[in-house]
Order: sequence, then C-alpha cells, then structure tokens
Amino acid sequence: MSRITVRAFLMLAILPATIFAQTEGLRPMRGLRQTSYWEQNWPWLTAVIAVGTIALIALVVWLARRKPATKQLTPAEEARLRLGEAADLADGQDDKAFSTTVSDALRVFMERAFSLRAPEQTTEEFLQSAQSSGRLPEASLQTLARFLELCDLAKFAQQSFGDEERLQLLNTARNFVDEAGRPATAEPKETAAT
Repeated sequence: MSRITVRAFLMLAILPATIFAQTEGLRPMRGLRQTSYWEQNWPWLTAVIAVGTIALIALVVWLARRKPATKQLTPAEEARLRLGEAADLADGQDDKAFSTTVSDALRVFMERAFSLRAPEQTTEEFLQSAQSSGRLPEASLQTLARFLELCDLAKFAQQSFGDEERLQLLNTARNFVDEAGRPATAEPKETAAT
C-alpha cells in the first residue's frame, strides 16, 4: 500500500475517535418518557369510536327509511278526497268510470261513518240496511237512493250524462257527505245525554 492510502486510512479511523474525545461523551439518561393516555388506552378507545360510528350510521339509515306518521282521515275527509278524484273524471267522456268512482266514494263513506257494509252490497241491499240502521234522516235516504240509482244507470245501463248532469251528481254527493257527516258526529252526544 502506498503511503497516501495508509495516511487516509488512519485519518479516517482516528478522526471519529478524536471528535468523540473532544465532546463530553455520552449524555446521561434523562428518565423514561411517560406514555400518553392514547397509547395506554388505544384498544378501548378505538373500539368505542368504531361502535359509535356504526351506531351513528345505523341511526341515519333508520331515520332516512322511516316513514312520517300519516294522519288518519275522517270518513268525510276521505269521501271528499275521493269525490275530488271523481271530479277529474267529470270532464272526460267515461260516464261509467265517473259513476263508479262517485258511488264508491259514498259507499266507503257510509261504511266508515255508519258501519254499514256498503261496498259489498247491491244498491237495494245497501239502501235497506241504511234505512234499517236508523242513522240517517229520511231526506238523506231519499237523496241517497236517487243518487245511487243514477249511478247504477251509468254503470249498468250505459246511460250517458251531460256535463251539467255530471256536475249535479258530483254536487249531490258532496252535499250528502256534508249533511250525513253532521248527524254522525252529533248522534253520540245525544245518546250520551239520554
């Protein structure tokens, strides 16, 4: 080996030792570093955060899928709604569909308001049970009889109505619901007083 390489080797070997000797040496230990709260409890904290996140997601999904509470319609409100649907058909030429919708609205109203099995009965059976129930005044029964007979003519005899007749039939049904709805709510008060 040449002299230069030996000198370079010695310098490289001695240099770190001289630098280390010039410093104070190794620093003494300052003490152990205390572990943080997270380092001590990370398994439990991770589990709590995971369960909380899953519960929050489940709550959001449940609230999104939950249907809002629907208000229960009174028999008269439901009948008016159905008669509104029939009014849409009044402008058209389908008298059978119009008559069926209007008469079904009244029959469902009678079933809900007076506990009469109206939709399953023929017109004659329905009128007899309405009369024998004693819940409707005679004038309302006569109006109902005329109304249902006209509806039956359109449904079964293919009778056609003019625009004025359809409107009159619809107004008769609305008036009947209004008139019949009053005694249905007033009747329990009268029976309770006697």
